[in-house]
Amino acid sequence: MAEDNSTAAVINPSHREIKLSKDIISSMPDEILHHILSFLPTEFSLRTSALSKRWRYVWSETPYLSFDCYETDPISVNQTLYYYSADKIKSYHLSISCMADNIDSFIEFAMSRDTEKLSLEFYDALNLNYDFPKFFYNDSSLKQLLVQWGNLIKIPKRIPVSWSSLITLSLSFCKLSADSFVKILSGSPLLESLTLHYCSRLDRLDLKELRKCKRLDIKYSGPMQIVAPHIRFLRLQHAESQWRLVDVSSLTEAKLEIYSCDSSLFNNPENFEVDLFQVMIIKMLEKLQNLKKLTFTGSVILQILSLAVLCGVPFPALKVEALLLETMIVPSVIPGIAKLLQSSPRLKKLKLRVMDPADCNTIPEMNLNSYLGPDQCWKPKHLVIPTSTEPKLVTAVMKFLLENTGDEGSTVERLLPECNWP
Repeated sequence: MAEDNSTAAVINPSHREIKLSKDIISSMPDEILHHILSFLPTEFSLRTSALSKRWRYVWSETPYLSFDCYETDPISVNQTLYYYSADKIKSYHLSISCMADNIDSFIEFAMSRDTEKLSLEFYDALNLNYDFPKFFYNDSSLKQLLVQWGNLIKIPKRIPVSWSSLITLSLSFCKLSADSFVKILSGSPLLESLTLHYCSRLDRLDLKELRKCKRLDIKYSGPMQIVAPHIRFLRLQHAESQWRLVDVSSLTEAKLEIYSCDSSLFNNPENFEVDLFQVMIIKMLEKLQNLKKLTFTGSVILQILSLAVLCGVPFPALKVEALLLETMIVPSVIPGIAKLLQSSPRLKKLKLRVMDPADCNTIPEMNLNSYLGPDQCWKPKHLVIPTSTEPKLVTAVMKFLLENTGDEGSTVERLLPECNWP
């Protein structure tokens, strides 16, 4: 019989391998099994309890919970939480309707288990509001808080915000008021990273009391004055918000992503809003003079800089050492790029990423041409603008710009779509 068994193992080794692999996984420490389950929604990790006795209670002790009430009924979530036994939660994600009756209890459960990362998404909040309960604003365990479509306008006046351990705060599509946001910031003394995407009602962002806050990411939130003397990294996305950088004196890296705007604004050279765009961007550059690394994303911002060049607007001298340009190569970006290079005498590295037209809007050149004088043009006549991202053509444009801006020490690195590598 022993000989028969060994023969069977040789004939069908996969049978033995499968059995062995099951034993290996089941014998792993709980910490590793919990980590594996952290990649699954809780409704799926719950099903692993049927695998074997070893797995029966593993899900209930994992410090990672994720509920999407698009897919899971809130009643099922309640039942799951009833059998959950871990004392501490590392990450808790909840996606739920504002209409649900159990939101308060679901959030309270998370906070009762000293949750470190709390992610809340309200998927029908466009026309509905959910007001957070008072206990939400007082938690000493939270280190990361992410809220989408939340209503943070009405923080009770007599309730102070106390998130004493909060390091990362990300708010997207949230309704805010100046008063409520001041309370949030004052109650988060350890905050290091702040993200505001599509958040309205904020005219001024004052982070001067947050000495540990080093990273600020803003998208479609404005107009806004920004006072953030301690941040090291700044990312501003989209153009039509009128941002004013009041104090960003500690910045070492910035990303300006202006990839779309209302091109009809540029139909008329007398349109004062065009001047406002130019002034906003030039004033930004004045506040960014001490940067080491600067990224421009989108053709629009370079086209606006080109307009500023034609209008004779003076550019500030920059101390930037690394410059990344993500743009389409069209004639109307050439003066803007050239002026940036001229204004960056310390530049050591220049990177160009040619963007696909599907991912990058431009102001139609027929709109911009009305700004040209009779003797003006966007580029020298002998400079050929590539109609594709073929590396040799793009490199020829950049070499021309470097040779004609006195920056011979700079290096050109082509960051092109992978499909276009030579």
